[in-house]
Amino acid sequence: MTFAQKLRELREAKGLSEVKLAAASGVSFYTVHIYGLGQRSPSFANVVALSKALGVSCEVFSVCEDVSPGQEEPPAAAKPRLRFQELAEEMRARGEARGGRKPGKRKGKGKK
Repeated sequence: MTFAQKLRELREAKGLSEVKLAAASGVSFYTVHIYGLGQRSPSFANVVALSKALGVSCEVFSVCEDVSPGQEEPPAAAKPRLRFQELAEEMRARGEARGGRKPGKRKGKGKK
């Protein structure tokens, strides 16, 4: 069972929507929704917050295959995306960083 499946099971058993779970836990709706889709692995702090809101111990999530201890590599959906800086460096290396405009050239008003 994945974290997303377990979260949905517990949330539905409690009769909570994602919106209500987000409000009760203090975790944003977007984050709860993404966890529910299985597109992101939770931080420990969010597991604790969601567990409290669901009235369960955070240990109930320890059976989840995508958050089990000793896991060497996260599932593909949980791998972090490129950070902005890394993406910018990659674009610079390919010559795409300036969006096609040359430095010093200005559109619109200029000196005549």
